[in-house]
Amino acid sequence: MMTINGSFESALRKQNLLYLDKQLVVRTSDDGSVRLIGQIDLTNGDAMADTLLREWTRPGTGTVDVAELQFIDLYGLRALALLSDMPLGRPIRLHNATPALRRLLALLDWPAFTVG
Repeated sequence: MMTINGSFESALRKQNLLYLDKQLVVRTSDDGSVRLIGQIDLTNGDAMADTLLREWTRPGTGTVDVAELQFIDLYGLRALALLSDMPLGRPIRLHNATPALRRLLALLDWPAFTVG
């Protein structure tokens, strides 16, 4: 359980739960960025993408923190890549990508992502 200034309620406002299944948690911060925690594959890629599409209808969004993402397959990456065209038309910004994920994205050379 996380607390900020001794208040669990403050922690919940800072990190809102968007999606939860057996292997993935998606949280958003007040600034509109999203954290992916766990694993994304064929079983939850579409649900994750639908969740993010609803969240990213607001301006200034499209940033994903993947520091706690343990696994993502090509289906999951494809689901994220498709979001770059809907509705923003700009690349998805991935923060804290592991070296393995950076290498995979470099090999794929998808313009849908920027890594920072």
